[in-house]
Amino acid sequence: MNRFNDFVFWTKNTLFRQDAMKLYKQALLSEKLPTEELNKINWEKRKKLIRFAYERIPFYKEYYDDNHFHPDMLKKEDDWKLVPILEKCYVRNRRGDLMDSKTRRSYFAESTTGGSTGTPMKVFWDKRFKIEITGWRAFRWWNISPADNVGIIHRRVPKVAWAKFKNRAMWWPTKRVYLNAVSMTEEEIEQFVKQINDKKVVWLQGYVGALERIADYIIKYEKKVTSLKLVWSTSAPLLMNVRVKLEQAFRCKIMNQYGSNEISNIAQQCPNSPHLHIHYDYVHVDVVDSDGNIMIDKEGDILVTNLTSYVFPLIKYRLGDRGCRLSETCTCGCNLPLMKEVKGRISDSIYTPDGLYVDGNYLNSVFDNYFQYFDQFQIYQKKDYNIVVYIKVKQPRANNIDIVIEKIKCRLENDVRHQILISMEEVDYIKDDKGKIRYIISELTPYISN
Repeated sequence: MNRFNDFVFWTKNTLFRQDAMKLYKQALLSEKLPTEELNKINWEKRKKLIRFAYERIPFYKEYYDDNHFHPDMLKKEDDWKLVPILEKCYVRNRRGDLMDSKTRRSYFAESTTGGSTGTPMKVFWDKRFKIEITGWRAFRWWNISPADNVGIIHRRVPKVAWAKFKNRAMWWPTKRVYLNAVSMTEEEIEQFVKQINDKKVVWLQGYVGALERIADYIIKYEKKVTSLKLVWSTSAPLLMNVRVKLEQAFRCKIMNQYGSNEISNIAQQCPNSPHLHIHYDYVHVDVVDSDGNIMIDKEGDILVTNLTSYVFPLIKYRLGDRGCRLSETCTCGCNLPLMKEVKGRISDSIYTPDGLYVDGNYLNSVFDNYFQYFDQFQIYQKKDYNIVVYIKVKQPRANNIDIVIEKIKCRLENDVRHQILISMEEVDYIKDDKGKIRYIISELTPYISN
């Protein structure tokens, strides 16, 4: 930790961003509260948000009335199941009715979803909540400071001279180096790795697909990264084989994060567990079965409630991901509840002609026991139901690789009950989507957004 950087960072925030500092101090206190107190804070925030939405947001008044729900019905925690689920189609088609027209437009920040389950969709979040404080809190778990020199891989990076100068001035004395995740040449990756070492970058944040490409470059050319202490992986499932590769290349620990464009930071990993701490004081997470029943310790559809956004409330919003909330607590001392890492979207699944559904979370685990053989994979289902599994084999090629490939193929054939053709195709490269990686793609999947 650079003490001078740290002093300047916190001094600037104390002087000029008192609202952020107040939220940050509250966040540090909240994570240590007894579970009962945390649950009470979360519950009161949910009730307050529901009341606000019903009284101020046209869509919710209409939607709740149509579903015979009223905020007065929330007397105890079990009543939460009465709140209707918000589907993506409502957000897409009724966006204007989900906005609070009485709040100043300066409080609205626009975000566009990536569109991996359909066409991109615009949503809003509330500028009055400083989302970065959840990241600051997570850094403390890893003994990292937000003031440490950082490398960022993103779709939006400073490009013109004025933007670069403004960025340097704003973050001084912290050094920040950028790489555009949309299109990365080998020369750009080479320069980025050099900057990481030259500027002694301490933590690196980026999309999983982009991080994997950089890791491939480092391993291929036997480069060394000497200053990194943490890599923050986001925007896609972090599979075991990818985590191992990143740790090998970057020579540091990997922090997995779960978030979305609608709600940017939902949960983050601490060093003591493979699971993720939900930012429970700011986000509520439900996991439900096909009938909407709330479950603990079982996998289902993830619903999120953004407790901090009043300009565009998202309440029991079905994100389109599958996950599992856990009843266990972490040994790290943080009392924020845990969820398992999210391995895939509801849409990342495959189907057979007779309607058999093979879950994407399961499919993402097919290669877990074979990561020493493969760098990347992608399961692609065509409109005729047949499946091509693209695989990038590690070099040098293992002597028994053909046996392993055949074993995986047989497993997948059994999974689909031999109803469709499975073919395995070795490739040199699997294309990412602007730095994000999709492991399962089906042309037959019904879009969650429809």
